[in-house]
Amino acid sequence: MFIAHLPSGYILAKLLEKKFRHNLLSKKVFFIVVMMGAVFPDIDLFYFYLFDNRSVHHHKYFLHWFSFWIPIFLISYFCFKRSVYASQFALMTMLFSGAALLHICLDTFVGDVWLFAPFIDRAYVFFEVTSRYQPWWLNFILHWSFVVELLIGLIAIWMYWKDRE
Repeated sequence: MFIAHLPSGYILAKLLEKKFRHNLLSKKVFFIVVMMGAVFPDIDLFYFYLFDNRSVHHHKYFLHWFSFWIPIFLISYFCFKRSVYASQFALMTMLFSGAALLHICLDTFVGDVWLFAPFIDRAYVFFEVTSRYQPWWLNFILHWSFVVELLIGLIAIWMYWKDRE
């Protein structure tokens, strides 16, 4: 995915907002935490381009592993649930890691993702994008799946404008 991670984070935050209405976070912090979590796994692109010389697919890095994010999510969830005062840090960690898991799920749509790394070295993808155009990113933008990304963006914009009324 190219453009849908941040809008998907906004949509997730809007969907969770009512459930966590009475939490310890302000609405602004709540949305920032979820939206940052939705784009955070791609921070590994800095390493990919600056240090790794693009030698390993960035979805092979640990920030794109379910085995990294699921334990963080579960630990923070149980800490949040067991806390008498509903720990603010546990809530933020749970929201952030949940949004990161959403990121990985969305990447699996048309991007190779090593879902069971580091235990199984195999990429999984729902729909293959064939290489036809140069530069490489045109293959994704001109693929039918980009319409799904545009729809996610449009839904996020619609939710934002609806909320402003």
